[in-house]
Amino acid sequence: MAASASAAPDAQALDTLYRGAPLSALVGVVEAFFLSVLFWRDVPATAIALWLAAFAALRCLRIGLGMAYRRSAAAPGTRAAFWARWVVVSALAQALAWGVGSWVLWAPANLVAEMALHIGLAAVVLGSVAHLAHHLPALGAYAVGVFGPLAARDLLVGEPLHTLLALASVLMALYVWHAGRAQARTIAQAAEQQRERQELIAALQRENQATRLARQEAEAAHASKAQFLAAVGHDLRQPLNAMQLLAYTLQQPASRERVDYLAATLMECAESMGSLVEGLLELSRLDARSITPRPTRFALQALFDEMAGTFGVQAQAKGLAFTVEPTTAHVEGDRALLARVLSNLVANAIRYTPAGFVRLGAREQGAEVEFCVHDSGVGIDATELPRIFDEHYQIGHPERDRNQGLGLGLATARRLCDLLGLELTVQSQPGQGSRFALCLPLAAPEPGAAGAAVTTTVEENATPQPGPPAQRVLVLEDDAGSRRALTEVLQGWGCEVIAAASLQEAMQPWPGQARPDALVVDWHLPHGVQGPEAVAALRSAFGCAVPALLVTAEATPELQARAAAAGLPLLPKPIAPMKLRAFLQSQPTG
Repeated sequence: MAASASAAPDAQALDTLYRGAPLSALVGVVEAFFLSVLFWRDVPATAIALWLAAFAALRCLRIGLGMAYRRSAAAPGTRAAFWARWVVVSALAQALAWGVGSWVLWAPANLVAEMALHIGLAAVVLGSVAHLAHHLPALGAYAVGVFGPLAARDLLVGEPLHTLLALASVLMALYVWHAGRAQARTIAQAAEQQRERQELIAALQRENQATRLARQEAEAAHASKAQFLAAVGHDLRQPLNAMQLLAYTLQQPASRERVDYLAATLMECAESMGSLVEGLLELSRLDARSITPRPTRFALQALFDEMAGTFGVQAQAKGLAFTVEPTTAHVEGDRALLARVLSNLVANAIRYTPAGFVRLGAREQGAEVEFCVHDSGVGIDATELPRIFDEHYQIGHPERDRNQGLGLGLATARRLCDLLGLELTVQSQPGQGSRFALCLPLAAPEPGAAGAAVTTTVEENATPQPGPPAQRVLVLEDDAGSRRALTEVLQGWGCEVIAAASLQEAMQPWPGQARPDALVVDWHLPHGVQGPEAVAALRSAFGCAVPALLVTAEATPELQARAAAAGLPLLPKPIAPMKLRAFLQSQPTG
């Protein structure tokens, strides 16, 4: 630290060195005058006067140098190294003025004056330690300039006393240098502590600012979450309110046509609630990072064909031209998650395109393939673009009509793309439609790979085939409401149903000892029993692999993987009746 302080003093040290010049000059002139008085009788008055005049002139020059520094310090581009060198020069000049004075004030026989001269010069040098320690070269020059000529003078006198005084001068010079270095270290440590304090203050200020920003972000997030929950509550209450009123109306006497209409409307409300709950659960799983992508190589055209089959009729019913451009590209990615992304984008395009077209296409770009969903819909204003991926945000749709969607599709698509490490981009202008696009790496087709992936879950758009479902069904469901609802649906289809609340109850003998044609088993059962375990126990009891369907309100990726490993299809709750019927119709009757 001392070395750095001595080699190149900072601006504060230079200020200290130069701003003390006037007072130092005045004190030095006074000291020189009083020392001269002691030698007035032994030294010619002319020599003393000339020395005092030269001493005072040198001190005036020192003051002028300090004034020049202050003027230059107020201007930009001040050269610190230049002014540091002049500190050393001026210190050496002033010290030599004292050293020359010791030769002018020559009176070896006057011991009182001689001792006063040595004590005075030692006091002068010691007094400069605190001031010149800010720049050690200046202190060294000052000590040498004073004690060097003084020691030489004493050695020239040659008397024992003056020889001792010469030795004392050398020792004093060494002491001054040692004290100066210690003082320089103290100054450097103080400067370092000052810098650390300033850095700490700055860090605390930054931390306070970061805390304020974090608090503002947290408040904004809380407000956004409150708004989100309010929107969710609104969208849940609306169909629930309609369902309660419709259920009450169905209890009143009505014609068959009226009952059919009320039942169809009730079904629409249930489907709306199911879509909202499923969308919220999917967003929750994405936010919790509980979905793990499983990339594979697959033909993009097969995925496009699925989109055409899923949305073609919907677009046609709205009078839109839905075009799927052919492609031969094979890509690398999680096919199921990408299908979900495309479904959300296409559904959003159809929903917000009153007339014109919706186009799904792909084009190769180097080692990637870009596929996009392009529509001629209402378009999006530039001010709205940053918010279109927020949950429950719908452009120009504050009244929240469920016919215009729930505002979760684009939010889910963005989160799925983030999970897959893909960038979802959008280009849009009001009245000119929108274009959503993302890129996937190209991949070589796998030998003999089929275009569509095989899955053990019940297909999203499964359509029941003609004919009756399985005749005898065992329903193993611990929730009384769900068990009763499943029984009513199955009996309405003409099935013989045995409903059980636990595995022990399901293991009781059936009427007539007839084994069931199919099992519908909930995943979570009493006493810690799980669906796959219950299916295995029932199959063992019946002595054959009875077709089984697992149902669950917790359709997490982990449960889906476990169901696939067990070779069992998994249907999430709320259960779509047509999917249940499609499963039963695919099973042979006994």
